Amino acid sequence: MIVDAHVHLITAAMVRAARARFARIKPGLMERVTHGGRPFLNFAFLKFLARTRIGDFARLWEAELDRNRVDHALFLPITGAALGEVDEFVARNPKRFSGYVFVDDPASKKAVKELERWVKTGRFRGIKLYPAIQRFSVADKRVFPLYEAAGALGVPVLIHFGITHAPVVDYRYTNPLDLQYPSKLFPETNFIIAHFGAGFFREALLLGYHAQNIHLDTSGTNNWRLFLPEVMPLKQVFKRALDVYGPERILFGTDTALNGQDGYRTGVLREQRRALAGLKLSAKTRAAVMGGNAARLFSLKG
Repeated sequence: MIVDAHVHLITAAMVRAARARFARIKPGLMERVTHGGRPFLNFAFLKFLARTRIGDFARLWEAELDRNRVDHALFLPITGAALGEVDEFVARNPKRFSGYVFVDDPASKKAVKELERWVKTGRFRGIKLYPAIQRFSVADKRVFPLYEAAGALGVPVLIHFGITHAPVVDYRYTNPLDLQYPSKLFPETNFIIAHFGAGFFREALLLGYHAQNIHLDTSGTNNWRLFLPEVMPLKQVFKRALDVYGPERILFGTDTALNGQDGYRTGVLREQRRALAGLKLSAKTRAAVMGGNAARLFSLKG
């Protein structure tokens, strides 16, 4: 069984909401941002989103999951403004799809009610936080009610720390060590650090010493390794993560987002499976990382 615990559903409505959010920081900001010398907004991608409806997305994703023999995928939106679209998408095939809740202001008094509202549909099995974009600290006491609610509802809290390709971020909020205090206050809440900490791998490993309710996901190309003082092979990243966290607290993910040109990140799937195979792990450990841990943590049936 393969469960991809980190993929993205991006729609035209979500992009419009994101542009509006960045425009409140500075008008036209998202349109002016570049990445690698290129405009951040890819107009071919925007055209693809404009003509692709939720049913189209469901069929595309079903085909891509089938092609890569992925049994289930958990989808992250990029804004809380279009969670109805995620709900509609997951409802098309709940055996293959589940959603994460995204609340635009985790510190607001409305955040807990929003989380409860969507989780009660049965189609949302986690919540995504993005401190560098949302500009808050995960150690802010105003967010603690959200952690408590997530624990009570039995849904994990996925957090993107570290570096990011997002257009405008505040790197003051990217250190996973900020999670140490909340993880102790809310032992019934499961936390997941995305992308092995995305450049903060050392800090993510240090957290493994402190708490049993913190997990790592493996998602993405993990090219953050290329910007460290020493480049660590992906196999070594997996080895150190398994050494510290054990085989029960690592979740496979690809960070795939269909964009009309590229499909499922088959290369990421293959590279990660090769890394695990190179460590000569037991079949039980490989199965746990590739799907078993996510099935348990997100209460997936069948």
